[in-house]
Amino acid sequence: MGVWSSLGLWRPGGPYADGLIVWKKPQAADLEQSRDARIARIQLERQDEYVALLRRAAALRTEAGQTTEVVDVLIEAGQSEQRRLMERVGGRIFPRKRPTGRHPSAADSCLVFLDECGSHTIGSADAFPVFGLVAVVVREADWPGLDLKWREWKETNLGSKDEIVHEPDVRHGDWPFGGPGRATVLSNLRVVLAELDYSVVAIAIRRSEYAALVGSGPLDESLPGHVYLMSLDFLFERVVMALDSTFNGGRARVIAESRGPKEDALLQYEFARLHLHGTSYISPAWFRQQLHPGITFESKGGKHSTGLQLADLVARPCAEKIAKPSSTPDRWPEVRTKLCAGRETKNSILGLKILPWDDAFAGIWKPEAEGGIESAAGPQTDAQSKPAPAPAERAARKTE
Repeated sequence: MGVWSSLGLWRPGGPYADGLIVWKKPQAADLEQSRDARIARIQLERQDEYVALLRRAAALRTEAGQTTEVVDVLIEAGQSEQRRLMERVGGRIFPRKRPTGRHPSAADSCLVFLDECGSHTIGSADAFPVFGLVAVVVREADWPGLDLKWREWKETNLGSKDEIVHEPDVRHGDWPFGGPGRATVLSNLRVVLAELDYSVVAIAIRRSEYAALVGSGPLDESLPGHVYLMSLDFLFERVVMALDSTFNGGRARVIAESRGPKEDALLQYEFARLHLHGTSYISPAWFRQQLHPGITFESKGGKHSTGLQLADLVARPCAEKIAKPSSTPDRWPEVRTKLCAGRETKNSILGLKILPWDDAFAGIWKPEAEGGIESAAGPQTDAQSKPAPAPAERAARKTE
């Protein structure tokens, strides 16, 4: 009893009174309370290493007959920082979230496809105000049928099963989504997006509001300084929870569109860091349990082209809905039904994280939150009946 009492974990009649420790699932408020102490503990470990190296440097200088005044000043400053961090570490640090201990079968294995829309630079002049990062999750057992159905849809509606669909072409009415048959093709697209079997996790960063609240850096010290990588952490926190709750703990391979050697390396590095260190809320062991190591990078015309095209198509309506909650963006009613359900966080469902949060977004994923009244043909867009633009204009829009 003495050990547990000294740690503040035992009290008469309490959960540890019989000498058994029963792990209790931490709540969001517990982890929020622990976050600062957890960050301080990580920083303290690094600071301890730093001071130890300084002391080694001082010893080497002494052995060489050199003075240590400069190093001594650094050691004193380092020890002062150690004391400050030790004060921040004080208090109980709740254990991070863990999987529920399910026993997945091979049929529960999944594929996760990534894509984004909008600018991830907080101070960007881009008129579209939201950065969106999404994951489309598909069971591997369902993948052949989903891939076949999407290719058949493209052959019927676009003229070729190998056509590569780019979301800006859909939105702007570029070929093959322009011309007199545009409204029919868009209507059929909404139908197939509703029929395909997949789930969605989306992260939306409201850039102006984020800048006003936080600035251009990360939300806290535990997160990467790059907003894209910070969003990636948020996304995979929810992906592993969704794999556990929605897909019976199935393990997933992650596939993303290649953006270039440096950009791919940055994503790969952050993905590996999650496997090694986790986040303030999810333990590294959970990331390793649910996600195969390493992201596979492909072009949109590669082996998993269908999954990457789907991720491209669902990212924009999610971001547009957050940019203007009263609207009903094209494809939003279909995508909304694919958002992973469940409430692991205090504000929204598992499939949608909005940052910064505002109570105006409460229930935005529910059918009654859709703005306006849809016609039988679905949400209307300004570009539905316009002719297809010239090739030069199409090429310029590919960069959006």
